[in-house]
Amino acid sequence: MSPDTKNGAGGPAGTKTKEQPREVLLEVQDLHVTFGKGKKAFEAVRGVSFQVYRGETFGIVGESGSGKTTIGRAIMRIHPTSGGSIYYKGEKINGKIGRELDRRILKEIQMIFQDPMASLNERAKVDYIVSEGLMNQQKLSEEERLRRVRQALSDVGLLPEFASRFPHEFSGGQRQRIGIARALIMEPECIIADEPISALDVSIRAQVLNLLANLQNTKNITYIFIAHDLSVMRYFTDRIAVVHKGRIVELGETEELIAHAVHPYTRALQSAIPMPDPAHERTKKLTVYDPSIHDYDVNPPTWQEIRPGHFVLANDREVREGFGRM
Repeated sequence: MSPDTKNGAGGPAGTKTKEQPREVLLEVQDLHVTFGKGKKAFEAVRGVSFQVYRGETFGIVGESGSGKTTIGRAIMRIHPTSGGSIYYKGEKINGKIGRELDRRILKEIQMIFQDPMASLNERAKVDYIVSEGLMNQQKLSEEERLRRVRQALSDVGLLPEFASRFPHEFSGGQRQRIGIARALIMEPECIIADEPISALDVSIRAQVLNLLANLQNTKNITYIFIAHDLSVMRYFTDRIAVVHKGRIVELGETEELIAHAVHPYTRALQSAIPMPDPAHERTKKLTVYDPSIHDYDVNPPTWQEIRPGHFVLANDREVREGFGRM
């Protein structure tokens, strides 16, 4: 059963209320992404469903190889889907779509890539890197193009004269700002940020996160924020979907999920968060998730709403007895 239909309008992506109606900007329904064919086929994403509301920051968290980046790339149409549907503003955007819709999606949904050292063309100047997508979308005078490039660089805290330089002349944090400017110049409504700070020094991670938050406030951007660190998610997101081996296992509002995490995998991610106190860090117990604790052969899991807006993938016995006593 699709988790979005199990619980009515909101499903596991969060419930809507008459007091606070929210506009769904993007909806993913029973998404599947498969790589390879035949015996070598590997299903990286298995039946993922969620909704993203306009203006929010929706987090997708999981360990390396969990499928979180694949979900983001499927939304961006970088990876083809093998099943399910992706809707943006009510229009299906996966599979074969019309040319005009494709152009609109390329403009309105942008992506910030993980590695600022690898995502920029070393042979191109910043001027070209930032405006390449813009030039493919519309015909602009050289004066207008340069104006937009300077404005995009200014929006991310870089000097306009940086447009004439090459990527190797910048630090990692500056390069990531260039990547953000490349997305911003398209005036997107939704940005998929794929671990945008994981390759950066600790000292500048907060700067990039604060920049993204300020841009959201001034430009009303909707973020899909992908990361492996729950502590970063707590700082930056409104809701979190926890992904394990291509499936969402828990979903809820950020503070609710952090305070009342129930799935063993979510608890394992929590236990890996570094603690600022060295004494507590030395004595804390690291939790290792063991999927064999589940008994799904006879009683398979379904989406269960354990608290308002807080969903977990579990069977009836797990909810009734509590994961903690398994």
